[in-house]
Amino acid sequence: MKLLLAVILVPFAGLLVLVLAYRLAFLCLSRRGTATVTHTSLHQQEDSEGYLNRHYRISIRYEVAGRSYEADGFQGLVDYAVGSEVSIRYRRGKPQDVHLGYWENLWTLAVATALAVSFAWFMVN
Repeated sequence: MKLLLAVILVPFAGLLVLVLAYRLAFLCLSRRGTATVTHTSLHQQEDSEGYLNRHYRISIRYEVAGRSYEADGFQGLVDYAVGSEVSIRYRRGKPQDVHLGYWENLWTLAVATALAVSFAWFMVN
């Protein structure tokens, strides 16, 4: 049983480490900026057990080096007011590659990675 869990957890923990490394590389190679929220819409869906899952889809507009960009399809639990400013990170050489709420996702991923690696190490040793 312990070996089976280790076979499952070690690759999963390795995958989380790679994703975290990619996110940290993006953080080092990106720039911070602000964007203006242009649209939000509430999406609700009931899952198979009857729980209501809610999230907001967010669209933004931002400017980099005098050029205006728009991005949509971001999901969040917070309903931002249209016209409010939000923090973003964008790739220096490709400003279209933009992330909203980057720190929240990064910390969640870091904690999940630490837990998975710790549990995998415990199962292997």
